[in-house]
Amino acid sequence: MNTYDHFPLIETERLRLRPVLESDAKEIFETFSDREALQYYGMEPLTSMDEAPALINAFEKGFSSGSAIRWGIVRKEEDKLIGTCGFHNWSKSDRRTELGYELNRKYWHNGYMNEALKAIIHYGFNGMEFNRIAAVIRPENTSSRALVKKLGFQEEALLQEHQRADEQFYDMYIYSLLKKNAEIY
Repeated sequence: MNTYDHFPLIETERLRLRPVLESDAKEIFETFSDREALQYYGMEPLTSMDEAPALINAFEKGFSSGSAIRWGIVRKEEDKLIGTCGFHNWSKSDRRTELGYELNRKYWHNGYMNEALKAIIHYGFNGMEFNRIAAVIRPENTSSRALVKKLGFQEEALLQEHQRADEQFYDMYIYSLLKKNAEIY
């Protein structure tokens, strides 16, 4: 698996995928403080703007340590961060990872996440040499489940009480996309 000296930049028709920057703190706070946008995310919403830089630093630390990568999703027309997406829980020896993403609610239902995920999945298989990309999603998150299915992911199993959030345990479906089954990427 490749190790990077620089953060890989990706462009799509409408989007630029780049590192999340300190200057994105306002947009990160706006998305990560929205309880509805994070209802299935597995973390408590941010409560103070002061928490945004720590999250941005965590994204940077994941990349610099070689354990994760998180792209900021920016619309080309306004150069404003509207969400993030990336890979985490890397197993370099097994060439597998998990997909993670969120989008500011103002931009839902416009195809932005589909466009961004197609681009990073292509990059994950071809630039990072992953063999398997998984997505772990709560059963009630029907929009996210539909999105990964549209991207070619196959449902594998229901993981019982797999995620702990809000002092409760939640079941999660696991979906996967294997490189050999990813002809469109």
